[in-house]
Amino acid sequence: MKLFRFTGLALALAAPVMAASVDQRLDQQKPPSSFGESIDVRAVNVEAVVTDRRGNRIQSLSAKDFQLFVDGREVPIDYFTEVVEGETATLPAGTGAPEPAASTAPGGKVGTSYLVFIDESFAVGAQRDVVLRRLSNDLRLGAADRMALVAFNGRRIDLLSDWTGDAGVLRKTLLQAEKRPAQGIERLARRRTEGFGSDVIQDAGAPFGLYPEVESATAAASAAMRGLTVPDGRKVLLLLSGGWPVINPHALLSDPLRTVPSAFYTPRPEELFEPVTDTANLLGYTIYPVDVQGIDAESTWADARSTQPSGAGFITSDWERGVHQAMGFLADETGGKVVLNSARLTAFERVEADTRTYYWLGFTPEWRADGQRHEIEVKVKRPGVKARARGGFSDLSRETRAALATESLLLFGGGDVESSIRVHTGEARRAGLWLVELPVTLEIPAGAMTPLPAEEGYEVQAILSMGSLDKFGGRTPMQSVPLRLALSQPPGPGVYARYETTLKLRRGQQRLVFSVEDATGGGRAWADLEVKP
Repeated sequence: MKLFRFTGLALALAAPVMAASVDQRLDQQKPPSSFGESIDVRAVNVEAVVTDRRGNRIQSLSAKDFQLFVDGREVPIDYFTEVVEGETATLPAGTGAPEPAASTAPGGKVGTSYLVFIDESFAVGAQRDVVLRRLSNDLRLGAADRMALVAFNGRRIDLLSDWTGDAGVLRKTLLQAEKRPAQGIERLARRRTEGFGSDVIQDAGAPFGLYPEVESATAAASAAMRGLTVPDGRKVLLLLSGGWPVINPHALLSDPLRTVPSAFYTPRPEELFEPVTDTANLLGYTIYPVDVQGIDAESTWADARSTQPSGAGFITSDWERGVHQAMGFLADETGGKVVLNSARLTAFERVEADTRTYYWLGFTPEWRADGQRHEIEVKVKRPGVKARARGGFSDLSRETRAALATESLLLFGGGDVESSIRVHTGEARRAGLWLVELPVTLEIPAGAMTPLPAEEGYEVQAILSMGSLDKFGGRTPMQSVPLRLALSQPPGPGVYARYETTLKLRRGQQRLVFSVEDATGGGRAWADLEVKP
C-alpha cells in the first residue's frame, strides 16, 4: 500500500461553471485587457564551494575567475560576493558585480535557514535519538540564522517547529522529538523476514518490498520543502534518514537484466529521488543527508536497541552500499555533502562548516517565470581547482508559486492569512467505483485583491489553487486555475465573486483547501473544508 503517493485522480477539475452578476464575473477563458501588468524581476542565486585537489577551500577569488553556464550557454554573472565564516567578504577590486539579495543581519552577516527533516519511517528510535541529542548539544545559530523541524512518521508530516532563531525553543523541540515513535525496527524486521539480507535487489520491486515506503518518504521530504514558507538567502535541508535502499550498482554490473525482476519494475536511484532533488533545486535548498543508522549490522538485533554510537568502519553489506549511493545522489545533485557513519555524531558542526564559506553567484534570467527546469554548471578558470554547486533549478511560474502557498496551507495551516473564502457544497454524485463528483461554489472576497484599470472599468487577476489531504497523509498535486474578475468599479468591503466547479474526489474522509492569490498585489484568501463523500 502506497500511503504517501501523489494520486492524480483524487482531485480533478470537472467542467468549471462560471456564475456571477453582470458586474462581477470570474472568467478564465477571455484574455485580460488590462493597461497595467505585474513585472516579475528576480535573480537566481547559485552557491559554489571551490576546492583544490586535496579538498582545501580556495578563497579570495573574483567574479572574473568564474564561468556560469545555464542550459549549456555561458551567461553573465550579474551578482557576486564571497561569504567567509558566515560574513560577506569585501569584493575584490574591479569585479563590477553587486551582491545578490541575501538574508543578512547587521554587520554583513549572512543567515542560513536549516530545514531539519526527521524521517521516522526508516530510523531506529534509539539511533535517531543519539543524533537528535548531538544536534541539540551542537546547535549554534548566528544572528541571522533560523531553523525549522519537520517529522514524517510514514503517513503524516508533522511540523514540530516553524522557522525560528531561538535555540532554546529548538532544543526543547528536539527533546520532545525523541519521544516520538519510529518504524525503523519494523523495517529491519521486514528486511530479514522477506529475504533482503545483503542483496538489496532481490525483492526491491516486489509487492511486499520496501519500495512503497521509500517512495512515501521521498514524497514527504519534497512536500516539507514545498509546504513551508520558502525563506530568503542560503537554504539547507538536513535530511536525517535511517537509510533509503536502492539498487546496488555492483549488482547491476553482474546481472543487468535484474533491473526488471519478473513482472515488477525496480527503479533506479534517479527515478526514486529526483522528486526530492528537483524540489530542492526548484526552491534553492542544498541537501545534506545524514546516515542516522550508522554502520549497518546484519548479524544481531543489539544494534537496534543500543544507544551507544557505532564507530566508523567499512561498509558491511550491499544494503548499506545502496543507502550510501542514494544519499550521494541527493547531495551531488544539489551541491551538498553526505554525512556517514560516525560523522553523524557531529552532523550539524560539519554542515555548518560547509555552508559558512562559499561564493554566491547570481544572474537574471532572460525568460519570465517559465516553470521549466534549467541546467546549471559553474566553472573556475584556474587550473587544479573545481567548484561544487547545484546542477540545475526549475523556474517558478506564477501558478507554481500559488500552488506552493496552497500546499503550505494544506499541510501546516493558515498562519497569518486573514481573508476567508466562503465554500458551499452540493450533493455528491457517484462517478465510478471509488470516485464521486462534488459540486462546489466558492465566494471569493474581491476586496482582498488588487484592482487594475481596464478598458471597461477594473479587473482583478488571480490564481485559484486547490488540493486535498486524506487521513493517511495521502495528497494530490495542486490544481491551479488562472482567474479574471471584471468590475465596473473598484471592489469594496463585503463584495464577493462566485466561482462554481465540480470536483472529482476519492470516496472517504479528506480535507480540501482552496486558495486564491492576487497575481499583482500579493493578497490571498483561503478556506478549508472537511468532507466525507
